[in-house]
Amino acid sequence: MRLYNNKKILFVFASFIAGLFLLSFDMFPTGYVGTTKKYLDPSPLGCICHGSSANDTVQVNITGPDSVAAGQTATFKVSISHGPAIVGGFNVAADTGIVNPFPGDTNVKTIEYPSGTGIFEITHAHPKDFVNDTVSWFFEYKAPNFVYIDTLYGTGNSTNNDTLSENDKWNWSANKVVRVYNPIGIINISSVADEFTLSQNYPNPFNPVTQIKFSVAKPSMVRIKIFDITGTEVSVAVNGHFKTGSYQVDFNASNLSSGVYFYSLFADGSRIETKKMLLVK
Repeated sequence: MRLYNNKKILFVFASFIAGLFLLSFDMFPTGYVGTTKKYLDPSPLGCICHGSSANDTVQVNITGPDSVAAGQTATFKVSISHGPAIVGGFNVAADTGIVNPFPGDTNVKTIEYPSGTGIFEITHAHPKDFVNDTVSWFFEYKAPNFVYIDTLYGTGNSTNNDTLSENDKWNWSANKVVRVYNPIGIINISSVADEFTLSQNYPNPFNPVTQIKFSVAKPSMVRIKIFDITGTEVSVAVNGHFKTGSYQVDFNASNLSSGVYFYSLFADGSRIETKKMLLVK
């Protein structure tokens, strides 16, 4: 009788553990945080509900500017490719800066982790379909208000969407290093402006600082983004709400390589004008 009872207890316990394990694959369809390589002690968790270890057949990448001015915000993207490639999810964390969903994107949400610390990470609000073997999310990164070498960490999964772990795969992203530099500042030249304008930078060519003037026709969210010759965003010179007027900003390109760059003025999300500049070191 005792042997029978012991076997029964073991069976119930094993069933309970198995049930929890299987349930875990259905418990977090709306995202999960604390899975990145940010947490190396005792070891990073990863997306273990979709496989016991990282799988190199899945590629996870964080792309965006290599440098951001202290206190400013820049746009980044996390992408997942390969694997079962039916639906995917992700988790992104910053070492010191703040990561937020891209404005208006209901597919991404913030979660406080660890709870009660005031530190927030981002994850998917629900799984997202792959398109042409890739799924992506945009997000915003706000740099700390001091010079720093920050890091963005990411984890992503590629699943077959059958609610089971079999054949699901996941992987880490390479750590994305972001250099946070001290901006020289923005000067308000005039409180009058009839239209949105973007002036040619001066001096041009330059090394490593150049001056950019712009005008704001009405109170707006204004960004001046810097792009390399391939069209990849590499920095953000201006990012904030501005009143009507004319302004001047000193852009420091000390973290960029010599070459041709383009800079664009955006107002409330719309591109207004683009100009070319040359950095020669």
